[in-house]
Amino acid sequence: MNSRKSLYDIKSFYNKKAILKASFGGMRYQVEQYLEGEEKVLRVTVWPEPFCFEKTPEEKKESVQFDYSEEGLDAAYEWLCQKYKKEQLRFEHARDFPMEGLL
Repeated sequence: MNSRKSLYDIKSFYNKKAILKASFGGMRYQVEQYLEGEEKVLRVTVWPEPFCFEKTPEEKKESVQFDYSEEGLDAAYEWLCQKYKKEQLRFEHARDFPMEGLL
């Protein structure tokens, strides 16, 4: 999995409302600032390749939320690592057979 530093930091990235879009081994993911009511949270979404976030059907995406803090980013990184490890075969299959994503 990419390193924790690849998620950047709250102050220089997410406070600017930037959205991190990346992938690892067939797992695509997105980290963003999100408003839950009036509270800022970090929302992390994962989905299998081959498509971008906007072109992937909602039923293939999974999103979770974390505290809007550096500790929340640490937790998000750990969750991403665990998610990949748990579903590694699924993500690698999506990477290796991208045309199946058209079905």
